[in-house]
Amino acid sequence: MEIIGVRTGKKYSEWWAHNLEYMLQRDVTFIDKEEFGGVYDKLQIFREFKTGQYLYFDLDVIIKGPIDHLLREDFTLLHAWWRPALHTPLNSSIMSWKGDQSHIYEKFAEDSDLYMVKYWKGIDEYIYRNIEHKTYGQVCWSYNFDQRELNYPVCLFNQTHNQMKKEPWAEKYLL
Repeated sequence: MEIIGVRTGKKYSEWWAHNLEYMLQRDVTFIDKEEFGGVYDKLQIFREFKTGQYLYFDLDVIIKGPIDHLLREDFTLLHAWWRPALHTPLNSSIMSWKGDQSHIYEKFAEDSDLYMVKYWKGIDEYIYRNIEHKTYGQVCWSYNFDQRELNYPVCLFNQTHNQMKKEPWAEKYLL
């Protein structure tokens, strides 16, 4: 299994990459080349990682328990059970797959300008509407919807990454 992440742009300092490795207690391979900009750079992982078993994490997560149960052969990402579906029921903070899923990147790259306008809120809706996928059950929770420490191995801090360093219960998991 190879664990991967993306660190493009200026939003996340090097600390975030080191912290992910610290929580996992292993090396993580990072994409750091900007191509499309913003969250759309995450799609590069499907072009770059095609021959093994992969597990992807966003940088703004707390990993506080075992993660092997997150490995999947089929392309799998989160069902955002903690919130109303709104524009998409998906969340790509955790994804897993085995082998070549480069079609996810290639379809987007064919007309990235169109897809970035059409799916201006990010890649989750792009995946939901265009890519065959499977979803995890309740394997994590989102801090945005419950700030307490819950009994899941992963907590997502989507769009509230700075709060992660301020939350007292999270301190024990950070560098």
